[in-house]
Amino acid sequence: MKNKPLRFLIEISKKGKTRLLLSGALIFLSSLASLGPYYVAYLFILRIINSSLVLNELFILSGIAALCVLTQLIFSGIAMTQSHIAAYSILFDLRKRLAAKMLKLPLGYYSQSSSGTLKSIIMNNVEAIEEFVAHNLVDLLSVTFMPIIIFIWLASMNLPLACLSILPVVLGVVLQRLRIRLESENIQKFYKLKNEMNTTIIDFIRGMPVIKAFNQSVFSFRKFEEEAAKYSNYWIAFNKKGSPFFAAYSLLMDCGVIFILPVGAYMYLTGSLPLTSFLLFMFIGLGLSRFMKQLTGFGSNISQILKGVEEIQEVLEAPEIPDTGRVSDLSNFDLDFFHVNFSYGKTPVLKDVSFSVPQGTMTALTGASGAGKTTIGRLVPRFWDVDSGEITIGGVDIRRLTGEALMTHVSFVFQDIFMFNDSILENIRMGNKSISEEEVVENAQKAQAHDFIMRLEDGYHTQIGASGTYLSGGEKQRIAIARALAKKSQIIILDEATSYADTENEAKIQQALNTLLKGKTVLIIAHRLSTISGADQILVFDKGQIVERGTHAELVELQGFYEKMWSMHKDASDWSISRKKWPVMGGALC
Repeated sequence: MKNKPLRFLIEISKKGKTRLLLSGALIFLSSLASLGPYYVAYLFILRIINSSLVLNELFILSGIAALCVLTQLIFSGIAMTQSHIAAYSILFDLRKRLAAKMLKLPLGYYSQSSSGTLKSIIMNNVEAIEEFVAHNLVDLLSVTFMPIIIFIWLASMNLPLACLSILPVVLGVVLQRLRIRLESENIQKFYKLKNEMNTTIIDFIRGMPVIKAFNQSVFSFRKFEEEAAKYSNYWIAFNKKGSPFFAAYSLLMDCGVIFILPVGAYMYLTGSLPLTSFLLFMFIGLGLSRFMKQLTGFGSNISQILKGVEEIQEVLEAPEIPDTGRVSDLSNFDLDFFHVNFSYGKTPVLKDVSFSVPQGTMTALTGASGAGKTTIGRLVPRFWDVDSGEITIGGVDIRRLTGEALMTHVSFVFQDIFMFNDSILENIRMGNKSISEEEVVENAQKAQAHDFIMRLEDGYHTQIGASGTYLSGGEKQRIAIARALAKKSQIIILDEATSYADTENEAKIQQALNTLLKGKTVLIIAHRLSTISGADQILVFDKGQIVERGTHAELVELQGFYEKMWSMHKDASDWSISRKKWPVMGGALC
């Protein structure tokens, strides 16, 4: 289990195997070439000491050194280009996997996972893998074998001095491993605080209208400041605590020459080490230290990357709505609930719910907030699966339908409308890319959206969202209805589909729906009873159960739960603010 994230990294890196192997080989050759100038410098000094340096040799040796540097740059440049192409291709595929996975997760997953955490996983954690793939992985060959090659070379001249030159590096590696082991829990806490800060930042930005409307700017900023300070203070304390380790590690990794110089000088003076070997140790020993620092740096980076990979794996391995369907063809579009029970975690929401919506009819769901109406609607397209019982379309359990067939046959108009940062045209036909622009216009006309769209500067090609035009709630709702109509599904679920519409547009939309939804199986969720009085069947929910059912007239005649709601609805329609009841100052309403 401990090596699972590392195996995952190796597995996803196989996609760029050819480019990465090429990069690794080139980096190795580049590393070999980087030793050339050290060796050339050694030859220069050797010739000077022996008074044998001639002008011709000077040019030759200088040319060799320059060629080594040029070779190092060319090989390194090609290697980095290839490794980064491979890395970003791998990151692209990984983000696609995460996006595809998130589409299969139940909505309950998103209520338990903050958007800040998920954003950090998809952006930051995935981006951190680039460091491993494009740098650590391709450097692994050179940082592993180059120190071995250098050590063997030095040991061939003097084994004791070679062992002495590598001793501080070995001690540095041991110290680094100890630090990583001791700080594993701190790294986990660091990621936890980072995710909490990301969540707070996103909540702060998204909630800005509410924050300002309720004059909570100071409180909200304090919350943001607290999370940012908590993260910052922990990171500072974390580094302060690790600073002795880091200082000792840096000293050990760079003090090889301090060991070699006095001992090598003593061996030279006592005649046990030739001057040429002593000089070679001084020059090549520096290269050994450089590669060993790279290797230990690899170990330090990978511990943080692996923690991020664990979070990526948690998303990819989260339980999803299983695609158990094999049926794609339906003979009819009757919608039936049979003894359905459903809970959010341990909280029961629906209890033994059974009803039928024959094809071509409209069934309305109403009742108090939290009674389970919206949950009913969201169970049909399998945003969740039922705990027990069965939901069927055309007599087929929706769990036996293929995901594609279910999504094709069901359209959902949410109460909270989300518009993508794209043109109005593409927002309407997002569920059916095959329809023409003329068909988009036709559906927009039916949804009473055409007139306001044409008043926009670019009409149907107007961009919506952060980089374009902002629409009112009612306008977005009508585009959402046009989107559902364009999808041409046989089953349509409307969740408070006219909640943002004004009186005039509500009447237009209602008239359009009454005409256009004929022949469709319609489930409408509404609090405004005036919008559902013409439904073929009304189901009244209370505490997750159907307490009344029938037509509007039948339910009013029952004088039960629905009749009380209808009376309150009529009273609310007749209610108005009386100016006389409000204090007046200077003739103005206060």
